[in-house]
Amino acid sequence: MLTLYDFNAFSEDEKANAVWSGSFLADREEKGLMVQLYSVHSFYVEAFYDPAANKILRFRAFTSRDLLVPYLSQIKFN
Repeated sequence: MLTLYDFNAFSEDEKANAVWSGSFLADREEKGLMVQLYSVHSFYVEAFYDPAANKILRFRAFTSRDLLVPYLSQIKFN
């Protein structure tokens, strides 16, 4: 099983592949960027996308629920 530590050691291409195999949860806008939230195994990943450049700038992986606060109004819990 992929861990947060394994993910952080990946290259950007490997991170992208892991994210795309996860589950999309929500998105938000921040300073002109689209930030997309994914669930990947036992952690979450934000993908920071620049629509003007049509490029993903970085990924941020985390387990802290505090970082989910900006998304809470969009996430549907069953």
